[in-house]
Amino acid sequence: MVYVVILTWNGLKYLPKFFKSLASLNYPSEKINFVVVDSCSVDGSVEFLENLNWPNLHLIKLEKNLGFVSGNNIGMQYALDQGAEYLVLLNQDIEVEPDFLFELVKVATSDKKIGAVQSLILYYQNRNEINCWGNELHYLGYGFSGGNHEKISNFKFSIFNHKEITYASGAAVLYKAGMLKKIGLLDENIGSYHEDSDICLRGRLCGYRTVLASGAIVYHDYYFPTTKNKNRYFLMEKNRLYIILKFYKLKTLLLIWPMLLFMDLGQLYFALKSGYFWQWLEVHFWFLINIKSWLKARKKIQVAREIDDVELTKNFVSQIKFQEVSNFLLDKIANPVMKFYWQQIKKFI
Repeated sequence: MVYVVILTWNGLKYLPKFFKSLASLNYPSEKINFVVVDSCSVDGSVEFLENLNWPNLHLIKLEKNLGFVSGNNIGMQYALDQGAEYLVLLNQDIEVEPDFLFELVKVATSDKKIGAVQSLILYYQNRNEINCWGNELHYLGYGFSGGNHEKISNFKFSIFNHKEITYASGAAVLYKAGMLKKIGLLDENIGSYHEDSDICLRGRLCGYRTVLASGAIVYHDYYFPTTKNKNRYFLMEKNRLYIILKFYKLKTLLLIWPMLLFMDLGQLYFALKSGYFWQWLEVHFWFLINIKSWLKARKKIQVAREIDDVELTKNFVSQIKFQEVSNFLLDKIANPVMKFYWQQIKKFI
């Protein structure tokens, strides 16, 4: 049984076309259940969902917005309690192709070691352009979309189908219930941003693979945020460092420490220039205030892991190649330095 978990928040402008696309799914209706978790919307989303008359839909109405991780965890736990075999997370700003769910499940069932399967995500505004064929992870914790803005006409569907990826975007992903029961749900310490890298890395440490289903096509109504958002900066930087401290063995942490310091000074420069200095400080204070919490999470990971850091980092990248954040300092100074340093220390990990 497949449970599709959808977290909504003030998504009325997306929901009609979202459910219209779901209505065309080429998958047995008796094998699908839908769980919608609404994060206290005030735009009419709840009324729309209540009047939808959608088969096999369970609506959970939260009294306040708990954030991406907690909201999805509520829906995922409900699905597990109902006996879900596969859990599919979908963003409210997604539209799906009719075969998307069939292709996800087909790939998931092809190998018992597959724990997560990502859809091929295209841009809603330009359906000939890729948004993400699997996320890349930098060895310093920076994550970005693989294949972003590449033309679909150049995409090799047969080569990329079943291709192992570093981590799956939470916008359109299938998780096997068996993996979730072993490793747990999304990490509540994260809140938002990097929760998708965290869960896939936890799966990898326990022997599960994350792959792409290139035939499972969805369209993401996504724009890269260009406006200043101090909370987003705090969460992304805090969670980037949290991932590093949580997953790497002590030896690896010591090896990358000089480059961590180099990039932290770079982040300080960016924070001062962009008006994020207090958020930069807040990130560092978070680790001091919450030391027991993140050390507990680290200990749990290190005890449960089944592979070493050589295997963990084999697909990690050494340069940040994301068009939206490209600039002279990154391209001409930081990237070459980070690449050279990673080439030197990989042999000692």
